[in-house]
Amino acid sequence: MKKTSLAIRVLSAVMAFTMVAGGNIIPGNGIMTALASDKAVDWVYLGEPKYVWWETDTVGKWSSVSKAHEYQVKLYIADNIERDEDNWRKMDWDNEELEAVVTKRTGEQSCDFTEYMKDQHSYFFVVRATPKISEQGYVSSGNWVASPELDFKGQQVQGITEGKWRNYREGSKFEAADGNELGGGWHLIRGTWYLFDENGCRLNDWQSMDGSRYYLGTDGRMATGWFVYGDNWYYADKSGVIQTGWVMDQPGKYYYMYEDGTMAHDIEIEGYWLSSSGLRVEMQS
Repeated sequence: MKKTSLAIRVLSAVMAFTMVAGGNIIPGNGIMTALASDKAVDWVYLGEPKYVWWETDTVGKWSSVSKAHEYQVKLYIADNIERDEDNWRKMDWDNEELEAVVTKRTGEQSCDFTEYMKDQHSYFFVVRATPKISEQGYVSSGNWVASPELDFKGQQVQGITEGKWRNYREGSKFEAADGNELGGGWHLIRGTWYLFDENGCRLNDWQSMDGSRYYLGTDGRMATGWFVYGDNWYYADKSGVIQTGWVMDQPGKYYYMYEDGTMAHDIEIEGYWLSSSGLRVEMQS
């Protein structure tokens, strides 16, 4: 009994204090922790999202960052900030003088800005990987990455605004305010287009109709503009049709999309060089 009592007293003393480099003793927290002078922990520096884009007219999306569990996102009105493809990386997005519409933290790889966006404005968002509160002692945030600008000035038609989604074994259906469920075909719901099958179930992923291809994501939202799928860039026009061949997304800026819709890059096509970003540049003679 004496030996047992002594062992308990010794263990309690070890747990109550921790020896650190230099021979100093500090109160412990119930956990034995050895802190080396130069290798206390391995510091983690988070990277940045490889891709950042608008999945729909109101939902921003980005690719995952290794070892990241949370992301910080800021939405800006583009009309108020001068930026271009060359200078946005140099801008200090932590500067509070650059007033954001909203700042959010999320554990997801997307953010729905619907409630913060209004007609007659253009928007973009920035995102970075950040440590959780429990990781802040040894994890550093990654760099901010900005999305392309989204012209929201024409998004005044919201379609069906009242109703709710209902999930069934056969799929998801939308019940309108009058209690009736929507039938097959295209429906504009709260500013986003969805495609339903003949049973009124929402369709997802890749779909073809009348000779055109569409990408409806994992939640049925029709993609427009640039988006990423399977580590490749695609471009859909405003009606959601996946584009092939030469595409001009802004005046004077051309890209080439293969027959499967993927963007070409780092290659010569029809006498033009396509950079790593896919942008067409003149060949040097």
